[in-house]
Amino acid sequence: MSKKFTIQAVSLLFFYLFCFSFKSGAAIHTVTVANFSFSPSDIPNVVLGDVVRFVWSSGFHTTTSTSVPAGATTWNENMNSAALSYDYTVTVPGVYNYVCNFHEGMAGSFTASSSLPVKLSEFKLSNNNNNAVLKWTTESEDNIDYFSVQKSKTGSDFVEIARVPAAGHSSVTKSYTYTDPNSSSSDKYYYYTLAIVDKEGKREFSSVELFKNKTIIPKLIISLSPNPIERSGHLMLKFNADKTSQMNVRVSNMQGRSILETTMYATEGVNNGHLMLGNISAGSYSISFELNGIKETHKIIVK
Repeated sequence: MSKKFTIQAVSLLFFYLFCFSFKSGAAIHTVTVANFSFSPSDIPNVVLGDVVRFVWSSGFHTTTSTSVPAGATTWNENMNSAALSYDYTVTVPGVYNYVCNFHEGMAGSFTASSSLPVKLSEFKLSNNNNNAVLKWTTESEDNIDYFSVQKSKTGSDFVEIARVPAAGHSSVTKSYTYTDPNSSSSDKYYYYTLAIVDKEGKREFSSVELFKNKTIIPKLIISLSPNPIERSGHLMLKFNADKTSQMNVRVSNMQGRSILETTMYATEGVNNGHLMLGNISAGSYSISFELNGIKETHKIIVK
């Protein structure tokens, strides 16, 4: 065997080992393309090497990057019944923004960070007397300052609610816990994540965990906006779902005649919807929603 061949073989071996180790710990973040929206519309916890997977559910759309960090690859992919999914592997830290080329207001983003020298082996959320209890474990830590406990009502707009000091430097298992005393309120669902922050201010995010408020009265619609709505406008809505299903939507005039009927894809938690009303006449309308045995009717005004 020649020396040149040996060097090439060894180099190739290290390349494959690097690729395997790089991808073996990678996470897949799924973005559902449905209801004229990307769900979730924002992902804060992407780490280099992770995959953002766009999965088509309904309609005819694209996922098209509008701004990416310097050195990152742009993308422009169809999302329809003939193009069911698209995987984007993240290789550059920073903020990524994207849209659907066909539908105004259909946009999303994700933020990628470098991996920190910490091994988070477990992050779990439980319900104790309707309070959210977060528990996590690190197998090792190096120069870690604190854990930022973050909370969201929608799964995208997270805010810090507490800071838990880290061990800093550790090569043994460390366990942490935090109980949110304000998790019981009028909202049915909450989302939690951890931002792991080192002493230089760099951060890495954990997975996102969903908390369900067991005492809240079941309801579907969280918000409808804008209302009143301009003619040929788009009605944006947020709605709850207890499980993956389809929500039936029916728009009727004041005489009870159906103007529009459609379905919306739903996953457990808070969902986004985007209803295109088309060129309907100005006036008052009722919209009925039905999902998992719950029915609601709301009124909208078209100007």
